[in-house]
Amino acid sequence: MFKAHEGLKNNYRVSCAELDFFIDMARSDDDVIGARMMGGGFGGCTINIVKAEAIHRVEKEFSRRYLEQFGRQCDIQKVILSHGATIVKKTTE
Repeated sequence: MFKAHEGLKNNYRVSCAELDFFIDMARSDDDVIGARMMGGGFGGCTINIVKAEAIHRVEKEFSRRYLEQFGRQCDIQKVILSHGATIVKKTTE
């Protein structure tokens, strides 16, 4: 995920200082498994895979540091991964 962000940042130039800030924090945090920007870029958002036991700490630390750096609050949405794509209804044709 980190390499994917680097490609979006350097090859397509669709990142911004705020997104790069989050990715740099994530890269230096052992409890973050991977992170990259997602969405349309130019101020979109990042997706971060965080170890379950560290979610609360990472959320507080990233929010605090973002506020210190940019002078505004960030919005963090927590999601739980599913088991991926599955067949909803099998049809016979």
